[in-house]
Amino acid sequence: MKDIKSRVSSPLIVAACIAACTPAWSQDSGAASSNEAVLRRIDEMTRQIEQLKAQVQANEERVNAAAKAATPPPVAAVSGKGATEGLSRQANQEATGSTDADEEPAGKAIIASPKASLDYYGMIDVGVEALRGTLASGKEGESVRISNGIITPHFGLIGHGQLVSGLQGSFNMEGSFAPDAGTSGIGGRLFGRQAWVGLSGGFGTVRLGRQYTAVRMGWEDANPYGTGNQGLRLLDPRISNPRADNSISYIGKWGPVSASVNLSAGWDAVDGNASNTGPANSAGADCPGEVPSNNRQCHEGSAGLKYDGGNWGLTSAYEKLRGGTSATFGGLTSPTLSDKRFVRGGYLKLPGGTKLTAGWIQRDNEGSKTPRSNLYWTQAVVPVGSGFFVDGLLGELKYEDSANKALLVNLRGRYVVSKDTTLYLTGAMMNNDGTLALPATASTPAPTPSAGAKQGSVITGILYKF
Repeated sequence: MKDIKSRVSSPLIVAACIAACTPAWSQDSGAASSNEAVLRRIDEMTRQIEQLKAQVQANEERVNAAAKAATPPPVAAVSGKGATEGLSRQANQEATGSTDADEEPAGKAIIASPKASLDYYGMIDVGVEALRGTLASGKEGESVRISNGIITPHFGLIGHGQLVSGLQGSFNMEGSFAPDAGTSGIGGRLFGRQAWVGLSGGFGTVRLGRQYTAVRMGWEDANPYGTGNQGLRLLDPRISNPRADNSISYIGKWGPVSASVNLSAGWDAVDGNASNTGPANSAGADCPGEVPSNNRQCHEGSAGLKYDGGNWGLTSAYEKLRGGTSATFGGLTSPTLSDKRFVRGGYLKLPGGTKLTAGWIQRDNEGSKTPRSNLYWTQAVVPVGSGFFVDGLLGELKYEDSANKALLVNLRGRYVVSKDTTLYLTGAMMNNDGTLALPATASTPAPTPSAGAKQGSVITGILYKF
């Protein structure tokens, strides 16, 4: 660049000297003709200077283009970071008054270079819970215990790097744990939340391993309450664990439109009946699949679609879980049985940071005596002062052709002390009808109420991000 400018500046100086120093009497005789000659010379030199300036600019553009071509493209950020669910998605920007964010904090960088990065991240949430209601034994029960409240404590490693121009590799290993006892969550797995490798480029992202299925896209942005020990997960356990083992997925984004597809040859290989206290749960469904003699056993298929208009958005998703054997959780004791969900959701962001959401899940679970159900909900996140937020949730689960239904009311207050620390107080009331016996908390051991009874839970605690 210096050589180019020096070569151009020399003729510019010469031209200027010629224009300034050439005596008028050497051009033409007479004052008028002399002035005309000088003006003509000035016009000519001005034209030449403009040509030289255009040449300099063209040379600079060529040099910049060559330098840009020689620089490796930056590492692309991994889309859909593992820990971005529920409150985790919004916690990153709450300190600035935002009620929704796409990613949680990046964590601690272990490796950072122009071509690769490796980060360690996580959240821990511990609180004191008070529980009250009529238990399945018929007795009025009260208890105070240590529990997590508004998120699922977790840790993870996420890495990505440039392979060749336009192609990035990535991986995510993420596990959950119970801070009250120090045990691993989701069926006792080390990396039960996610464990995948992927490739990303202009075509989108392809991943292999244990990961979120596409059904999560249906409620992810419409569920700011998250997946702690209260919230929508009490009405549908799939909301807290929308994952599948042995999966291949595709994620694409085209402007405001995103889409995802996931296929699994065996959606849950862990036996939760044996590795979890309390009754069987969806943390380990014992449906490993990958059986050569039956290509439908324990298969999962899902697809999701989202439109993000900035201040508003709409989502839709579908998932089908096929059954396995007599040991499989949830009554899906044969590959001929399935559990299907069709999800619709939406959200609206108002001036001042308020966020309103609503959603609907239609479910057809052939492993249940009352297979068809509808789950409706609406939620709100409202900033009420510097660092203070009030959240509300109203959800109802109804079974078709049955008296079974449940109404859930959640209220929560949060104070964001800093970008890493949040204090909270949250309460839930579950009102069951018919033979339903859903608890007001997901903490263990499970406090199952009596059929058709009410139960209440209050948790106060602290959330810390690292």
